Amino acid sequence: MLALAGSPAREAPAAATSDATVDAALAAGRSLYAFDCSVCHGPTGGGLEEARLAFPPEHRRCTRCHKPNNPVVMPLDRPFVDNDMFAIGTPPALHGAARDAAADGAPLAALARPEALFAYLRATMPRYDPGRETDLEYWLLTAHLLDMNGRAEAAREAVGAAVALGFTAP
Repeated sequence: MLALAGSPAREAPAAATSDATVDAALAAGRSLYAFDCSVCHGPTGGGLEEARLAFPPEHRRCTRCHKPNNPVVMPLDRPFVDNDMFAIGTPPALHGAARDAAADGAPLAALARPEALFAYLRATMPRYDPGRETDLEYWLLTAHLLDMNGRAEAAREAVGAAVALGFTAP
């Protein structure tokens, strides 16, 4: 089990979760992803190259505002100078279909246990303000990424953790 400093470790529970709850949780995870993740990782998880296509051509290189020498962590609730945003890095593709296995290897969500993926997301994402989501939201994102990688049973485990934190289907 993986624990982050200053927080209790959380394991995805093995409790049974209804299909309706799983569907609702995956929809909630997709919504969170669209709002918080797609701007860097692309709408379908294809990575930075896919994400850039949503921007006008003159803004697709991201270096006018996201200069490589800028700090990585720059929470949006703190003042910042216009055109001086966090360094964007190279957000990878998040599913195997969009990645070159020889160059990048498999995405974390294709291999990691739900608890490990949750801990990674919570500690590192979003890049500009890691930890800004609630544990419940990170579990919903974890479930979505696992589902995106064809790992239905692991996604169901992540939904179980979200349910343990209070998620209920509408």
